[in-house]
Amino acid sequence: MNLLAVEKPARYMGGEMGSIRKDEAELRFALAFPDVYEVGMSHLGLRILYHVLNAADGIAAERVYAPWPDMESQMEAAGSPLATLESATPLAACDIIGFTLQYELSYTNILTMLRLAGIPLLADERHDVFPLVIAGGPCAYNPEPLAPFFDAFLLGDGEEAVLEIAEAARLAKRAGLGKAALLERLAAIEGVYVPSYFEPRYHPDGSIAEIVPLKPGVGRVRRRFLANLDTAPYPAAPVVPFMKTIHDRVAVEIARGCTRGCRFCQAGYIYRPVRERSPGTIFDLVEKSLEATGYDEVSLLSLSSGDYSCIAPLLTGLMERYAHDRVAVSLPSLRVGTLTEGLIDEIKKVRKTGFTLAPEAGSERMRGVINKGITEADLLEGAANVYGAGWRLIKLYFMIGLPGETLDDVLEIPALARRVKDQAKGSGVSGEVNVSVSSFVPKAHTPFQWEAQISQDEIRERQGLLRGELKRRKLNFKWQDAPLSFMEGVFARGDRRLAPVLARAVELGCRFDGWGEHFSPERWRQAFADCGIEPEWYLRRRALDEVLPWGHLDCGVTREFLLAERERAFAESATEDCRHGRCSACGVCDFSAVEPRLSPHDAVAAPAAAALFEPLPARIRLRFAKTGAMRFLSHLELITVFTRAVSRAGVPILFSQGFHPHPKFSFATATSVGIESRAEYMDMVVAAGCEAAEVQRRLNGVLPEGLRILEAERVDVKSPSLSPQMIATHYRITFTKAPCGDLPQKCEQFLAHSDFVIQRIKKGERQTIDLRSETVSLVAGPDSLDLVAGRGKPVEYARAITGNDTLAMDDLRVEKLDVVFAAPSPRD
Repeated sequence: MNLLAVEKPARYMGGEMGSIRKDEAELRFALAFPDVYEVGMSHLGLRILYHVLNAADGIAAERVYAPWPDMESQMEAAGSPLATLESATPLAACDIIGFTLQYELSYTNILTMLRLAGIPLLADERHDVFPLVIAGGPCAYNPEPLAPFFDAFLLGDGEEAVLEIAEAARLAKRAGLGKAALLERLAAIEGVYVPSYFEPRYHPDGSIAEIVPLKPGVGRVRRRFLANLDTAPYPAAPVVPFMKTIHDRVAVEIARGCTRGCRFCQAGYIYRPVRERSPGTIFDLVEKSLEATGYDEVSLLSLSSGDYSCIAPLLTGLMERYAHDRVAVSLPSLRVGTLTEGLIDEIKKVRKTGFTLAPEAGSERMRGVINKGITEADLLEGAANVYGAGWRLIKLYFMIGLPGETLDDVLEIPALARRVKDQAKGSGVSGEVNVSVSSFVPKAHTPFQWEAQISQDEIRERQGLLRGELKRRKLNFKWQDAPLSFMEGVFARGDRRLAPVLARAVELGCRFDGWGEHFSPERWRQAFADCGIEPEWYLRRRALDEVLPWGHLDCGVTREFLLAERERAFAESATEDCRHGRCSACGVCDFSAVEPRLSPHDAVAAPAAAALFEPLPARIRLRFAKTGAMRFLSHLELITVFTRAVSRAGVPILFSQGFHPHPKFSFATATSVGIESRAEYMDMVVAAGCEAAEVQRRLNGVLPEGLRILEAERVDVKSPSLSPQMIATHYRITFTKAPCGDLPQKCEQFLAHSDFVIQRIKKGERQTIDLRSETVSLVAGPDSLDLVAGRGKPVEYARAITGNDTLAMDDLRVEKLDVVFAAPSPRD
């Protein structure tokens, strides 16, 4: 594939630091994420499964992501099937394809990926020669709209179950068993749901009459539980992408599960009970991960990180250990009630952007309905502390359309947000508040699963009301478009009759529906109409005795408990958090294998910090090669690779001063994407005790294939920067596609010009370059040019010399052989 023709080549390169390639494997397992690379690479679950599977002998876990439309077009034009990043194995040649179901609006990408792989969409049309297609993740708790496309789903925690699934497939492969026999083995694994073993039947009004098991002994499928998070495998050396991803940092899951009991929150029910990692395990994972990745930020993940039993000493210990290394520590999920002054004092040492709080509802009444468990006084006190600690911006998250909500409740959102902003006055700062409002979608396995979702017109009405009120109060407003919430609700609450709609939508061109620029309500309306489906029907209130599409799937929380919570919601009655109170009898725990696991409140022993010192600076000049796939890195991506490489290699690089310190290195030039080079130059400032040869050795030990330090020497700290000294570049330009005719004659004609002026637009400004006057030397071969020139891009010279203005970089192979420096050269 021509990576130069796509927007972001690094999405498709593979070969990242930390990636694992196994050329020989008995079982090849493709971990598929149905969104673009930078989103999928940020998903923690996929990182964990990649680590777990690759740690097993004979199993190769490889990654594949949804190609962006520009790459999809290229693949279709070239007839190239979708393949894995690690070994470029076509998906159809893998043994298992495991999709992550994170978001309903990514479903069309799943079908697009199967289509691009040449794999039949419907499970009953895939014969034994095709891979097993399975899925897991939060959307697997109602997988029915996808059921006809999948062989099996995994409900619950995957660390142990994924190995059992892989082993069952491996043994079936050895025995020469077909898919039918394999599915029987999979159905015996706790947490595995085989949809073809169940058949939904319907009443005349369209509601489900019953969901009938089709195999003897098959009944409700119960979610898989991981009993002890502290002993579970976790990736301490994750794959480090070349490009910037959504969450570009070390991520350590400190706890799983939440028992706060917010009645709208599916995650709070399907991930119960609370299981915490011990501080010692977390410190160890952070240390190993920073060493392996070179990241400069650690994110402590859980559904509510502030609820972690030892959060204050953990955060203090991490800051004491890593402050001198300029490693930031962030807590992405904090509840208002957990914002102690001590916690804020620690966070402010590293947090430099906005501070996010989630009241969810504007009125005290609605917060009682949803069991949010925070009062307005709590919120205002937290906001005052945040502003007092030096923040200027607070982000507030709310929902509209919650069960029982009135317009008065909606109007409480801007009123409360304004009172939050007013808390800045007491701190003497000019506070800002950004208000983000999403629309409530009733999710499966929650107390609100029976409730209706408000219509698109109602969403727009409430958004319009908020827009005016927030503007009047000088507050910023961000919202989710009504059609996106509508589609999310349809598929979150849908059944198997939506599968033909999905297939039709893909035929019509739907994909990346969660991305505003690609979502097409018109195509979706046509797909629903073509399949005779009224999507609004799925957003209706369900009768309490109605059979729900996900009724045969058991997340552990009992139906009786959810119904009781629904009654408590409309009574505006609170349910105590069982973390600190009495057991609420939700049904998840058996108090033997499955029970809450909290870290003891003992003293947290943080690892000792390295001694601080003020090193004398030394300047090291490096020449390095950028070949193979690395030629597709942009200049910013190259900077990122070296930033992480110096950290991974333990190079004692010095940092700039100021609010955002960065490592002191600089590149001579930004070589264009697609050019191979053996003459890239950079300077870095390190501690004087580290010799140039040692810097070269350390960096070559961690840089990915295609990046290699060729020379290293120490130069005077005060020597001039490289860029002004560069007067020309030596290229070899080989014509790989377009015929170039008599190159020697064309070179003579070009050199005979007194000038050859071209114009280009750069950042909106017109630039003029005389290519002839910039040419130092030019020699032609049968199909190549040997060019030494100052300004100007190789492709511009190729066009000028051949007279072919249509030439593009993918028609050429360009090699940067050397750089000509003004005397004295950097080697002198």
